[in-house]
Amino acid sequence: MTHSSTASADRRVMFSYWGRRGALTQFTIEVARAALTSPGVSPTISVSRQNEAFASFEACGPALFPIDTFSTFPGAALAAWRVPLLRRALKARLAADRVETVIELMPHVWSPLVMPAVRQAGRRYVTIIHDAAAHPGDRTGLFNPWLLRACQQADRIITLSQAVTDQLHHKNIADASRVATLFHPDLTYGSVAPALAPRDGEPFRLMFLGRIMPYKGLSLFVDTIERLRAAGVAVEAGVFGSGEMGQERGRLEQLGAEVVNRWLSEADIAEAFSRYHAVLVSHVEASQSGIVAAAHGAGRPVIVTPVGGLIEQVRHCVSGMVAERVDAASLADATTLLATDARLYDTIVRNIVADKSRRSMSRFIDEIVAAAVA
Repeated sequence: MTHSSTASADRRVMFSYWGRRGALTQFTIEVARAALTSPGVSPTISVSRQNEAFASFEACGPALFPIDTFSTFPGAALAAWRVPLLRRALKARLAADRVETVIELMPHVWSPLVMPAVRQAGRRYVTIIHDAAAHPGDRTGLFNPWLLRACQQADRIITLSQAVTDQLHHKNIADASRVATLFHPDLTYGSVAPALAPRDGEPFRLMFLGRIMPYKGLSLFVDTIERLRAAGVAVEAGVFGSGEMGQERGRLEQLGAEVVNRWLSEADIAEAFSRYHAVLVSHVEASQSGIVAAAHGAGRPVIVTPVGGLIEQVRHCVSGMVAERVDAASLADATTLLATDARLYDTIVRNIVADKSRRSMSRFIDEIVAAAVA
């Protein structure tokens, strides 16, 4: 990662993400790459040394502002003595880099304690709110009210879907004048083979991807595969991600599904995409989905339920399929159409590729910087 712009008129922006793992790590890596080559932006990239992919950020060179957080979640309280030190270090770096705006890519558990230092230093503080409400079954959602304090502290709030913006307004968490709705850019996990429709006699390979949580509807995914098989549709299934599978594990074994039930590396995800035709996002609730962004980054069609911001990310029969309802019958109908119509499949793949620039991280950087300083 090399910064290509040194003009004095550049917007001096710090992008921060202090989490340790997950899709936001990949999101931040791609933000860093795009920002460092973006004309008109002079970025500082702040990440935790405890991030699982910290070595990837070292390529940022002098633009990197590493901080220490904690290695395990219980350590958040034990390491809280670092908070005053972090506030001072943050103010010093803001001054050294002449940062005008801090854009927090996702609130951290320490954000409500540290980020007020940004405004105290006379800089703008902008935060991205990915979820306005806790996802059902997600225990980390217990901290959502604390993390949403960022909305009261920030000069500007960014969302990645109108669904989240509407929730913020409905819950009176943020007034409309401070919220800007952008989009979830594509995520790219390595080199992925081009998507091709199944050849004659080849089964349609359908995957479930991501950390397994109740709201992501693994049981609905399995229900859909069973229904497709019962209807005579030649389909193979794969489930990739860490988390508790419960009784779905046995059902998937009976279906002969491929199951990789662990934390996935970037290479794991790229390899899985290369072997599957489409991704079934069987969420029963959603804000927006990094899985959709990753699938589109890999050039793969997506079948989604009509919930939350998923219908903003996927256009029916254009960039994927949107089921009529949140049930297995509707998902099976949408999947059958995609699996059995090679012309439709190829058209959707071409559309995903042709529309790539509209969903690019470069465009996202341009838009978020413009929104941050508006």
